[in-house]
Amino acid sequence: MFYSLLGRTVWFGLKLFLRKKYGSTSVQKSLLAGATVAVGVAVGVAVLRARSDEA
Repeated sequence: MFYSLLGRTVWFGLKLFLRKKYGSTSVQKSLLAGATVAVGVAVGVAVLRARSDEA
């Protein structure tokens, strides 16, 4: 439950920060692409670590 609360706090804080910096509707495509790549890499690393722990 703590991680869910922490995740939501970070998510809403990031959204608030980006809206103040770039406006409510204009998120730069490069920023969105970078965030997508970062999340993809994090998920990939988590999957690889889970697989290596099973062996």
